[in-house]
Amino acid sequence: MRLPQLFLDALYPRRITCDLCGKDVRLEEDGPAAYLCLECLKLMEPSPDILIAPPLDGARAGLLYNDEAARLMHRFKYRQGRYLADTFAAFMNPLEESADYLLPVPLFEKRERRRGYNQSAILAKCVSERACIPMNQSLMIRTRDTLSQTALDHNERAKNVRGAFNVIGDVEGLSIVLVDDVFTTGATMGECARVLKDKGAGRVYALTACYAVG
Repeated sequence: MRLPQLFLDALYPRRITCDLCGKDVRLEEDGPAAYLCLECLKLMEPSPDILIAPPLDGARAGLLYNDEAARLMHRFKYRQGRYLADTFAAFMNPLEESADYLLPVPLFEKRERRRGYNQSAILAKCVSERACIPMNQSLMIRTRDTLSQTALDHNERAKNVRGAFNVIGDVEGLSIVLVDDVFTTGATMGECARVLKDKGAGRVYALTACYAVG
């Protein structure tokens, strides 16, 4: 285990301190209240419905990407906060519960090595355990590194990820739930769905921890 993770484990002991405010608190046994105190839980807003367009067949997020959710997400992605996958997964319910696989959106290999993990894969693993849908990381790869989507508009996001994914497994006729951290314009999920359906996938859904509206 890396030293930063040991430090975080000591700073935020699981099930003893709130994941958001860090206060010592008696937490519940299951669900979101197993990771957040009641005061912080009230700050977490459920995601509104996500309007999607083909090739996606549906999309769902656990939380609205408000200031509090953004604080957790930044720690999760950039501060070695892998343990927060459990917290986010407690809010995430797949739109298609009978899907064949959960497929985490892949990171480019060099970026994953720099970060040390793929946050989408950790989320997918936690959701898989909760929803009893198998996770399969071997169906798709990211073929090139892309710019961060954060500062790009809708058209730029779509252009940025165009051709960035390749299907390497047999997806013929499968129902697949793509898993990622934040749904903003849907450009990344839409591109993944496009290449999956080009290879014969039946239905493709999106599931994210948060939805950034606007």
